[in-house]
Amino acid sequence: MKDIMLDIETLGTLHNSVITQIGMLYFDRLTGELGKELLVNIRIQDCIDSGLRVDGGALKFWFEQENKSFLKNPVTLSKALECVRTFYDKQSLVWAHSTFDFPLLSNAYSVIGQGFALPYRNLRDIRTLVDLSGLEYIKKEDSKDPKTHNAMEDCKYQVVYCVECFKKLKER
Repeated sequence: MKDIMLDIETLGTLHNSVITQIGMLYFDRLTGELGKELLVNIRIQDCIDSGLRVDGGALKFWFEQENKSFLKNPVTLSKALECVRTFYDKQSLVWAHSTFDFPLLSNAYSVIGQGFALPYRNLRDIRTLVDLSGLEYIKKEDSKDPKTHNAMEDCKYQVVYCVECFKKLKER
């Protein structure tokens, strides 16, 4: 498997927001088969001590959520980012929302004094894939958000519709 899905959970939407959870998952883009997983929770105070910020709106959002799995067994930011570096195979393509996950993760490496673990040539954008495939994935305003806001569960959710996109593109 050479594709990895990435999802992060945060306490904000700006590039310098606290990251609370990182999920990564190897997958087969044609079959949807899932492989090795990484799920790591990060100490909020350690992120703040490193210079990352918390947004009040994000705190309100998380207070309203049932899922707070990111609070279980957290590690330091540097330990979490080392786990990402170790998990990542240098030949793999990493899929995520390129205007959110990648900039926040890159900034987190910067605040601990390290270079970004994921080479820019291997980063891929989910929204572009969806657009090129023609897949409709617009959430209806009155429908429940299908994402659980657990980074691993959201990775698995994203794999499902990305595999559908790859199938549509292959059919063309």
